[in-house]
Amino acid sequence: MSDKKTKKKHFIKIIAETVFDFKMIEKEDKVLAAVSGGPDSVSLLLALLALKEKYNITLGIAHLNHMLRAGESLRDETFVKKLAGKLALPFHSERKNVKALAGKHRLSIEEAGRQARYGFFELTAANHGYSKIATGHNKDDNAELVLMNLLRGTGPKGLSGIPPIRGGLYIRPLIRLTKNEILDFLKIKGQPYVFDSSNKDMTYLRNNIRNRLIPLLKAEYNPEIIDGLDRLSNILKKEEEFLDNETQMQFKNCVVKKDRCFVAFSKTRLSNLHPAVLNRLFRKGIKTVKKDLKRITLAHINDIVKFCFNQSSGMSLDLPDRIRIYKNKDVILIKKEEKPLREIGKKEKQLRQMAKEK
Repeated sequence: MSDKKTKKKHFIKIIAETVFDFKMIEKEDKVLAAVSGGPDSVSLLLALLALKEKYNITLGIAHLNHMLRAGESLRDETFVKKLAGKLALPFHSERKNVKALAGKHRLSIEEAGRQARYGFFELTAANHGYSKIATGHNKDDNAELVLMNLLRGTGPKGLSGIPPIRGGLYIRPLIRLTKNEILDFLKIKGQPYVFDSSNKDMTYLRNNIRNRLIPLLKAEYNPEIIDGLDRLSNILKKEEEFLDNETQMQFKNCVVKKDRCFVAFSKTRLSNLHPAVLNRLFRKGIKTVKKDLKRITLAHINDIVKFCFNQSSGMSLDLPDRIRIYKNKDVILIKKEEKPLREIGKKEKQLRQMAKEK
């Protein structure tokens, strides 16, 4: 067997093992491949085609035109549409003015693009009966995210990187392959792809890490830095899974009452927990009533612990987005107030003043 055939077979073998190990695809799944036209997504599509018969899957292609790069964006859309036609696969596309969305919702271009993409993928999957959404994230992407989160001062969850499968819907079959292996595979196949010029824009942190920091780390410190960061993320993924399970168990044990807008914990039971689990429990409690953890930082969690267990003054603690923590001798309550906290605080102050005057 020629070297080219061996490499091509090895590439598909790694993807097949990844799909099997993480149970990414089941028999007769309907898989929507997110294809931008770049090398990662194009190789993903070819790999899924190679597995099509084994799993008897139905494939479709989704492409979102972000309308950010003028002629380039239209070129990418046309390329993917032609590729879908060549492969006789359903093509689902949409155009979103990501720059306008970013301005309207006060988001970065990156975050607005991400929200637009995933919203489009999920809506397309729901409307057309796709059971899985496949994206082209690879080992290099994982290493870049770990470094990016490290520079931001993240905790273990951020350092655990990109999950191979998320929410039972998103799958990342390329997660064990490097960018170089992907490019080699496409070269062997003679498969063209498009290049996104925004990947060279150094105003984005990820591009700086990809094009400057990682090459420096490879050259000056560790030529295997991608594999090293990937190992770190995989170790932390397993530890995160264990801690998440422990947190879920303790959440059930410590909650004495909950409703749509509040969660009440037993103060005694919380006081017996390890600090690592206690922090996670407070985060889970906030997410239960707030639906997300945006604007909630480690400093906020530390403030909650201090307020609940290390000081006696005050009956409540205010957090962003109308989240208020209440405490008494027996219970710690996390509540999302209906009115702005400033308005509630003003009313409470007025009531206290009226009580003094009496």
